[in-house]
Amino acid sequence: MVLGGTGVSAVATRSSIASAAQKTGVPRIIIDSDLSLWWDDATAIGMANVLEQRGKVHVLAVMSDIPNPVAVAAIDTFYGHPSIPLGAPADSEVNTAPRGYSNTLADSLPHKVRSSRDVPDAVPLYRRILAEQPDHSVTIVAVGSYANLPSLLTSKAGDGSGLDGRELIAAKVKETVIEDGFFPNDGFPALTNQKLDPAAATEVVSGDWPTPIAWVDGTTGVATKVGGALCASAPAKNPMRIVYEAKFGCGPPADGDWDGPTLLYAVQGPGDLFTELGQDGSAYINAHGGLSWGTNPKRPGDVYVHVADQDALNDEINSLLGAT
Repeated sequence: MVLGGTGVSAVATRSSIASAAQKTGVPRIIIDSDLSLWWDDATAIGMANVLEQRGKVHVLAVMSDIPNPVAVAAIDTFYGHPSIPLGAPADSEVNTAPRGYSNTLADSLPHKVRSSRDVPDAVPLYRRILAEQPDHSVTIVAVGSYANLPSLLTSKAGDGSGLDGRELIAAKVKETVIEDGFFPNDGFPALTNQKLDPAAATEVVSGDWPTPIAWVDGTTGVATKVGGALCASAPAKNPMRIVYEAKFGCGPPADGDWDGPTLLYAVQGPGDLFTELGQDGSAYINAHGGLSWGTNPKRPGDVYVHVADQDALNDEINSLLGAT
């Protein structure tokens, strides 16, 4: 998994890499994750590292979005990308998020970052990184709590940019990919990531977010049960194997994987694996507090994403999980 030093100096050292990525058309992403307890965040970050290693994506940063100070330490050096910056949400030291494999990873693999005290707050880091990017070049991949996004949206000028948060996002981000919801629906309550910070989720959904949003909804994870061969095929220190053992005890995967498909869609687009639905509509907060989909001509670029070829999706994720 990735590790990024303190994040501040690392931003400048990666400028030339970012320029090269733009010239070659390699997607640039910032991952915003609640990596701590849920298996699929480790899947997404592990896949991103492999794809970066292969030159298929440029990971600008990984942001933690939950108050677990060890979560950033679990984003480890295994794949050899120590200059990728890490950010943590404000007040992550309150340590109210549940812990799981994050502690296991931090205890099992070498890392320089010990806790969120060793990395900058996510929003200033977002601003510094976005300020350096070409216009409309970044994809935000949000696979956890919404906590960082409203703070970025309402941030003031500074940290490398004279633009306020809304202006900066509009200028630098081409698309935001969010894992959440089950679309379309009429009456579900909050079911997935929305529940982690309902107020922040409402600010993003109802606050006229300034880029198109692709919602990779919960249907993508139901049958995406992957990683079953890791204990037999991957080295003992492979971070994906460590997470799999901690989560499932080397038995068959007992849970679907939502964030892996989200990462893959964000990097590759729909291709043959996904289908984009809901054009001319957008997500909204329904009467039960959950996410539904409705017509919205003010957001012509929004879609929700479903799986088109489940077997091929599982095969591709499995091949990336086992890569070293």
